[in-house]
Amino acid sequence: MAERNAIEQIVERVVSQILESHVPQLRVDLVRRVMEELQPHLGQTSRPQSQENSPANLLKAISAIHAGTTQKEILRTLLDNTVRYSGRVALFVVKGGAATGWQGRGFENNDDVKDFVLDLTMGAAARAMQARMAFAGTAADVDPQLIAQFGGPSDDQMLILPLLLKDKVAALVYADGGDGSGKMDAAALEVLVTATSAWLEVASLRKQAPKDGAGEAGGERHPSMWPPQLRNTLRLMQSPNQILWFLPVQRPRQRRPPMILPSCRPKKRISTARLSVSPGCW
Repeated sequence: MAERNAIEQIVERVVSQILESHVPQLRVDLVRRVMEELQPHLGQTSRPQSQENSPANLLKAISAIHAGTTQKEILRTLLDNTVRYSGRVALFVVKGGAATGWQGRGFENNDDVKDFVLDLTMGAAARAMQARMAFAGTAADVDPQLIAQFGGPSDDQMLILPLLLKDKVAALVYADGGDGSGKMDAAALEVLVTATSAWLEVASLRKQAPKDGAGEAGGERHPSMWPPQLRNTLRLMQSPNQILWFLPVQRPRQRRPPMILPSCRPKKRISTARLSVSPGCW
C-alpha cells in the first residue's frame, strides 16, 4: 500500500508539472485559435471600427481574462471587459434548472441583478440553453420580468450568450445596448465569452491537479531524496497493468564465531640442582 501511494504521488506530481509548463503556451494557442475562427465575423461589421473596439483592445481583454486564477476573478474580468462592447451586461449562474443573477455592469443599480431569477422556459434564454449557442433578438424575446424591472434597451436589441463548462451551460450572459448610445458588438462579446469558457476549463484542470510538495507534506520522500547507495539500487519494473517500485533484498552477512586462541602464561622458574626450566608455554 505504501508503494502504491508513493507511485500515485509521483504520477500526480509529474502531471501537475507538465500542466503548469504548458499553461503559457496553451493561453497563446487559445487566443490565436479564437481570433482565427472569429476574424471573418469581426471583419463583416458594417460600422467603422473605433480605437476602443480595435482587435488590439480585444486581445488585451482576452489576456486579462486569462490572467485570472479563480472562477470569480475570471468572471469579474469578463464582465468588466464586456461593457466596452455593450451598454449593459448581466451574468446568470445556471444551477438546478434555474438561472440566478450573479453580477451586472451598466445598470442603474448593479446590485439589483443579484438574486434575480431569469426565466429559462421562454424566448432566447430557452433556445440558448437547448442549442448551447448565442441568440440575438428583441426585448420581447427575453423574460418580461427582466425588462419590467430594469427597463428595455434603447434600440430594442439584446443578446443571450451561453457560457459552457464541461459541455454544459454553466451560466448565461445577457447583453444589450442600454439606454445610452445603444452600442453592442455581438461578435466581440461572443469572442470574450468563448475565451472565458475555454479558460475556465483550464482553471478547473489546474485546480484538480495536486500542488507540488504534497507528497513531502504527507511524510513520503521522493526517490531523488533517498541516499545515493539506496537510490543506485532502485529499479523500475513496468507491466501492462501496474508500475512497481522495488528494492533488491539484501541478506545480512553471517558472522563466524570468534576464534579463541590458547593463552600463553609465564610459569615460575624452577631451579634444581640438576634441572633448570625457563618460562614457556606448557
